[in-house]
Order: sequence, then C-alpha cells, then structure tokens
Amino acid sequence: MDPVVNSPEACNSTMSDQVHFNVGGTRFSTTWATLQRIPNSKLGRLQEGGKEIQQEHGEFFFDRNPAVFGCVLDFYRNGVLHLPETVCGRQIREELGFWDISAGLVSSCCWRVMYKDSGVDKTMAFLDTEMPLFPNGMQLIQKAEKMSSTIWNLLEYPSSSLVAKGYMLFYFVCVLLSVIPDMVDIGILHILNLANLVFLLDILIRFIMSPNKVQFIFSVINILDIIALMACIVTLIVSLVDIVFGIRLPLILLQIFGIFQMFKYIRFIRVFKASRTFALLLLAVFKSKRALLLYVSVMMVNCVFYGIIFRWFETKGEDRQNVDVAISIYWALISMTTVGYGDIYPVTTGGKVIGVLCAISGVILFTLPISVIYQNYKTLYSRNRDRENHAIDLDRYRPTLVPFYQPTQSL
Repeated sequence: MDPVVNSPEACNSTMSDQVHFNVGGTRFSTTWATLQRIPNSKLGRLQEGGKEIQQEHGEFFFDRNPAVFGCVLDFYRNGVLHLPETVCGRQIREELGFWDISAGLVSSCCWRVMYKDSGVDKTMAFLDTEMPLFPNGMQLIQKAEKMSSTIWNLLEYPSSSLVAKGYMLFYFVCVLLSVIPDMVDIGILHILNLANLVFLLDILIRFIMSPNKVQFIFSVINILDIIALMACIVTLIVSLVDIVFGIRLPLILLQIFGIFQMFKYIRFIRVFKASRTFALLLLAVFKSKRALLLYVSVMMVNCVFYGIIFRWFETKGEDRQNVDVAISIYWALISMTTVGYGDIYPVTTGGKVIGVLCAISGVILFTLPISVIYQNYKTLYSRNRDRENHAIDLDRYRPTLVPFYQPTQSL
C-alpha cells in the first residue's frame, strides 16, 4: 500500500505530475508517468515542453471525440484497448490515427466494433452501379443530361419512369411469344420472327447507348441473349433455304442450333430483375462467387474420393457390380446432392457405409454456399433499404432557396 502523502512538498510534487485534458468539452486527468508508457504516441510526446504549456493554460484542449479519448487514456493506464460501441467504426479508426495508436492494438473482444462498418462504401458503390435509385420514378420519363443516358435508363432500369415500366411489360410479352412454340406445337413462326426483331433492336440500341460497352459485352446475360438471337436467325435462314432450294443442313448442326436457342430463356432473368428483391438475390449470388467456386471444388474432390472407394467395395465384394470410374463418380455426385435416383445403389456392406458417409458430407457441404449467399443477401438488402430511405428523405426534405429580396407587388 502506498504511504499517505501529508507533507506540502509531496502534495505539490503530486500536483505538478498531473496533466489535464479538455477533449470535446469533457475533462480528463492523468499523470505524466502514465503517458510515458507509450512514448512514441501523441500524448507521450506532450511532456517535451508540455508542462510549461499546462502551467500557462491549465489544461490541454483537443476538439476530438471524448468517448474514444477515454478508451485511449485507459489504454495508457492498463495496456488494453477497448472501444465504445456507440461510435462508428470509421470514426474510431480516424481517432486512433490522430492519437498515434495502431488499430492492431485493439482488443479481440472489440474487433466487431472496429470493423462493423468495414466495406460499407464499397457495398454502396456496388449497389449504386448495379441498382441505381430513382426517387421520382413515377414520372413519365427519367430525363438525364444526355439523351443516351435517358434512353439507357428507359431500356435498362424499369424503375426509372412509367415509360420504362411500360417497355419492360412489352418486352415481357415478347419473351412469352418467343417461348410459346416450345410449349404449343402450332405454326406461329411470324410471331416468333417479330419477337426476334424486337430483341435484335433492343440489344443494338442498348449497346449503342451503354455507358460502359466493355462491361456490356462481357455480361453473361447479354452474351447468352446474343447467342440465342443468332441461333434463331440462322435457323430461320436455314429454314428458308430448305424451302426455296431444298438444301438441308446435317442433323447435328440443327441440334446444336436448337440447343443455342434454349438460351433465350435467359431473358426471363432480365424481366425478373425488374423486381428489386430478385435483383438483390442475383447480386448476392454474384458476390458469393468465391464460396460457390470453393463449394464446386470441394464437391469435385469428394465425388472422386467417394466414387473410387465405392467402386472398390462394389467390385471386390461377394455381390459384385460392374461399375466403372465414371459411373461411380456419378453415383457419388447424386448421393452428395441428396437426389438419389436409385439407378445405382450400393450392394455390399462397405458400399452402404460409404454411401451414408457420402450423403452426410454432401449435406454438410451444402450449407456452405447457402450461408454465404444468405449473409450477402442480408447485407445487400439492409444497405439497399438504407439507400432508399436516405434518397426519400433527401428528396422530401430538400431545402428550397428563397431569395433575400422579394419585391413587393404594387397595389
């Protein structure tokens, strides 16, 4: 226990060792010895001429956040840096940088507070690029500074204006007409040709008006749309040549063109993107591409592993089966995805045990991409809701400037 200080000299010495701060209107006190525990920091360097300044003014004043400064001062006292939960993570990092305290010294229990707002700007910029907001989207047309931007908004973003919503409805009807021949066996080739003409004009105009033509070309939806459109045009030309000249292409080429025409169903995704909920889901899947790639890689390894072991048990047992490597890998894939067609199944005891392990591992792995996609969707949905609310508030409470001088009307 420290001895009790009674002498005036000791009291004066203790008072001279104290240092006082006024941070944002809140007063803090500590000792110079405490600040010297981190000599290379901003507070640690105050002792160099700081005592004379304190004797003249009584305290040091900093116009900073007092909540973070209290945590910084506690770090000088006990060597553990905790953070307040009521302060934004970005502001905490700025305050720590001002006081020359490394963010790596934050205690692990406060990492969540430190990085809770990390990546918000990147997410908001991503949403602004993929899903721009139009607060006054109920007007007839969304006018922009350039005519190309106005046409681009009309064709690409149904929420921009009433005309854009009407065009998307017309586009949806054309998509339905283009897929009717696959569902009903009737001769409506002229309707199909008119729909393809709409798709051709749509993709040409969108490409011309696109602000980023490289991104437009490498879009998966646009690539598949172009392939389907080209396949339909080639099929039409081949049909006309067959009718006029009697020249028929090989059956394998016609089947390939038929497969390419199936890509036209990708146009439904563009229609469904008019719903912001579905668009956010697609963006969440896109942001989860690393988790999906990892899932596919692990699935491939597990399919080969369980397939080879399954084949070994089934070909070495008493009730042996003639299964090759490809069939055994196919069985492993069907089992891991919990489909289980029943066309291939284990007969031996060892094969049944491997089947159980294969199914369990598939169920466990299946939760990996689902959880990542859900978390990304939850984050995007929350950030997009904040954007929409902010845009509404900004448009609703936008101040109107009134001139200082208003001339009076003459009677």
